[in-house]
Amino acid sequence: MENLIVKNVDVMGDFIAAAQDQDGNIWVGVRWICDALDMTEGQRKRQIKNIQKDMAFEKVGSNWIPLRTDGGVKEVFCIRNDFVPLWLAKITITEKTREERPDFAKKLLDYQLKAKDILAEAFLPKQDTPPLTLKEQVRTIAQGTAELYERVDKVAVAVDDVKSEIETIKNDLPILPIEADEITKAVRRRGVQVLGGKESPAYNDRGLRQRVYNNLYANLKYNFEGIRSYKAIRRKDTDKAIKIVNEYNPPLFLAEQIEAVNTQQSFDFEGGAGR
Repeated sequence: MENLIVKNVDVMGDFIAAAQDQDGNIWVGVRWICDALDMTEGQRKRQIKNIQKDMAFEKVGSNWIPLRTDGGVKEVFCIRNDFVPLWLAKITITEKTREERPDFAKKLLDYQLKAKDILAEAFLPKQDTPPLTLKEQVRTIAQGTAELYERVDKVAVAVDDVKSEIETIKNDLPILPIEADEITKAVRRRGVQVLGGKESPAYNDRGLRQRVYNNLYANLKYNFEGIRSYKAIRRKDTDKAIKIVNEYNPPLFLAEQIEAVNTQQSFDFEGGAGR
């Protein structure tokens, strides 16, 4: 490529090498983003390999661009700036990664949401312009939307496949903390009901109460085979999980223990009253 404008752009504290070609396209060095996300060399190579195999980037989304590295100017693998969010969205964050590397998970999300705009802004000419009127803003948004669809049409991949993949990623994500709280509240509520209420002898028997709650969670995990914790339930299954909890009935041995404790306490009370 000729007539490149090359810059090291400050993206939230990390310097990312990027270049703008004569057509106005901005190309971003993949290795610099991988380094910013603290990936190993092996992980970086795997990301480049994944992009090269992905049809969404095959024709217009990736290229080899001459950029300055520690070893001088070299041809390095780049992706077009407007494809950066799509690439980063394909990097799956597991529950284990979220727990062990919370800073990485947050930084990846920040890059997904902000990196593209920061890189684009770095190549915009600096000028003072009056704010757009509401009508002009609507026109600009409409024009940008039309251009976006035009670019999508040029990508050699079926749109339905891309939508299906994105939807699968969303649905397969583990539940969020707010959804985990909803399940926990449902478990507590059902446990109180099964034990006979918070004033019941069975509820106030700590050992029996714990056995009931353990069995409630065990039953929930049994219905979602393969998970080690209810927090691994997929977001799309939250309502199903709560329904399972609400319909829970203790197994016979627990039901008999609950009845025995509640009945015995009641009998003792009546006997004492008689005396």
